[in-house]
Amino acid sequence: MNSDAPILVEFYASWCGPCMMVHRIIDEIASEYAGRVSCFILNTDTDFPVAEVYNIMAVPVVLLFKNGERKESVVGTMPKEYYIAAIERILKS
Repeated sequence: MNSDAPILVEFYASWCGPCMMVHRIIDEIASEYAGRVSCFILNTDTDFPVAEVYNIMAVPVVLLFKNGERKESVVGTMPKEYYIAAIERILKS
């Protein structure tokens, strides 16, 4: 998680309907912010130990990191603008 560029991690599960909606949004954002934000996805069913480290108890959850520190958390399904606002806050910090 140590990177000069902000890192976005999307926590999801394959059985989670709302996760699929969030994934489409994050996929668009990843294209729009390519080179400025690194985006990753993590399946909480197969990567449970990592999810546990970040206390992910439900999905979907999007965490944003900068310089190795967790800066923003978005829990649940939100409009695209909500995720973009969180990213912009981190880019400006």
